[in-house]
Amino acid sequence: MIMIKNFKLMMVTMLSLVLLFVAGCGSPTEVTTNTAKTPEVAAAPKAENVKKPVEIDFWHIQATIYGEAIKEIVDEFNKEYEGKIIVKETFQGSYDDLNKKVRAALQGGGLPVIAMAYESDTLEYMKADKIVALDSYINDPDLGLSQEELNDIMPGVLARQRIAEYEGKTMSWPHGNSSMGTYYNIDLLQKAGFDKPAETWKEFEQQAITIYEKTGVPALVMGTSLQGGTFYSWLKTFGIEPIAPDASSVNYDNPQALELLSIIKNLIDKKVIVLAENTEQEFTNGRAAMEISTTARTSSKLELIQNNFQWGITLVPQGDTNEKRTTLYGGNQIMFKGNPDKEEAGWTFLKYFAGPKAQAIYAAKTGYFPATLSSQDTDLLKKNYADNPQKAQAFEEVFPYATIGVSTSAKRVVDDAVGKALEMTLTGSTAPAESLKAAQSDAVKALKEFK
Repeated sequence: MIMIKNFKLMMVTMLSLVLLFVAGCGSPTEVTTNTAKTPEVAAAPKAENVKKPVEIDFWHIQATIYGEAIKEIVDEFNKEYEGKIIVKETFQGSYDDLNKKVRAALQGGGLPVIAMAYESDTLEYMKADKIVALDSYINDPDLGLSQEELNDIMPGVLARQRIAEYEGKTMSWPHGNSSMGTYYNIDLLQKAGFDKPAETWKEFEQQAITIYEKTGVPALVMGTSLQGGTFYSWLKTFGIEPIAPDASSVNYDNPQALELLSIIKNLIDKKVIVLAENTEQEFTNGRAAMEISTTARTSSKLELIQNNFQWGITLVPQGDTNEKRTTLYGGNQIMFKGNPDKEEAGWTFLKYFAGPKAQAIYAAKTGYFPATLSSQDTDLLKKNYADNPQKAQAFEEVFPYATIGVSTSAKRVVDDAVGKALEMTLTGSTAPAESLKAAQSDAVKALKEFK
């Protein structure tokens, strides 16, 4: 009995030791009071639940220094909106090239979110009902613009986005703005006894002849053809709008047009005007005293001329000095319809590009005028204008007189028709009066065919 009792006592003791051992080690399914709590690790989100940045395409027509400016602005935007929006900018060639690609995308798909466009292009795309009217974004309490921000946009620039043909809607947003001006070689003009180009076309004719006679250098370099768009702008200096606002008629055969074309023809015949494929090359190398061109080329002029001669830029000759005029150039930006995320991202980019920081970058790198008044107060642009007084001169002497012409989707076909007719005078095959009659007739036909 003693042995059995001893055996039972021994078994109970051993069992107690085992239980104590197990309790000390802890159960795999229990947390004991004498062990530290393991930090909880959040489960990784599923790939489909991670919100990716919204990607938008931006099609434009600018290369060289202008393309570099766009790349810089896009890079700055992508940094600021990292993880939210990615803009992919793509150079698409000329405006005609871009227009053709957009037309193809309108039919077959693949439209970008943002694209550059002139007013005539915008009107064309509106017919397809693919462009977003921006007013709802502009007036949005969170995404929109304050009255102060709207007032910061140059009045003429903002007017371009709200032309009458848009029927009270804002169909585009600012990109860059330039004007037609006259570049002049100060050294050559002073040699001939002049300080600046003549103010009127009549005075310009005699001045140009004098410059050629006294310096032996052609007074003006022009392209190998007189483009219809250029002639349109020159007629505006007489107070004439060659295309009716509703594109119902044209006015190219008039006394002012005859006076202007006769002046150009006379100067070409006297070799006072030289024709060249690359007008900038002729002017910047001192082979012409003047060049009429867009103010957007001031940066390239600075780079090419350097210190070779003194130069400036001023308003083109006028037909009527009572109300000075030149043409406002430069593409706008439009947004094509898409899903809400892409549209919101697109508007965010449009707003950024037209803002003071981006416009200062664009103006400093190129010769474009800033769309916003406050851009001129940035350190970047103040220094740029101080270092390059010709840019400030263009802003002061040319830009205040710049206005857009009649905006119609038929303008391109009319310009082409007029340019071909004027070519007959430049080549000497017809007199100015005959060319203008042909220009008038061909422009009327172009309007009818377009409709």
